[in-house]
Amino acid sequence: MATFQVWLVSTLGSVEPVARFMATRWGWPAMESLHFIGLSLLVGTIVLFDLRLLGMARRIPIAALHRLIPWGLAGYAINLASGVMFLMSAPDQYIYNPAFHFKMLFMAIAGFNATAFYVVAAHRTMGPGAEARVPRAAKIIATTSLVMWVAIIVCGRLITFYRPGDCGPEGPGVIAECIPRASR
Repeated sequence: MATFQVWLVSTLGSVEPVARFMATRWGWPAMESLHFIGLSLLVGTIVLFDLRLLGMARRIPIAALHRLIPWGLAGYAINLASGVMFLMSAPDQYIYNPAFHFKMLFMAIAGFNATAFYVVAAHRTMGPGAEARVPRAAKIIATTSLVMWVAIIVCGRLITFYRPGDCGPEGPGVIAECIPRASR
C-alpha cells in the first residue's frame, strides 16, 4: 500500500497547472471558499432531510424536502472539484495523513448509506402509498448519515492540524502515515 501511496503522490503532484494556480495569491483561498459553499449546500440539505426522517418538522412533507437533494448534489460536486484541487496541490499532505484516510473512509460509508436509503427505504418513505410513520430502516440510515457527515467535517478540519513528517528508519509501514524518503 505504501508503494501505491508513493506513486499516487508522484502522479497527483505532477499536474502542474493545478499546482501553479493553487500557489497564486487567490488560488487556495478561492478553493477554500468554494469548498465551504459546497459544504454548506451539501450538509445543509442532508441535515434537513435526515432530521425530517428522524421526526423533526413533521409538517413538512418528506418528498418536499427531498426536492432539495439536487442542491446537495451540486454542493458535493463543488466539494469534489475543490477537494481534488487541494489534493493535487499538496498530495503528500493528504495521502500520508490519517485524518484524510478517515475522511475518505467516512465519505465511502456515507455514499453506501445514501445508496442504502434509495434501495431499502425511499419507496416506503416518499413513494405512492408511503407509510405515515418513517420506517425504522430510514431512521437508522438518517442517523448513520448525520454521524458520518459530522465525522467527515471533523476529519476535514483535522487534516490541517496533522501534517505528516518524514518517516524514520523503520519506514512507512503498511499504510504510510509519514512521508517515505523515496517520494521526496
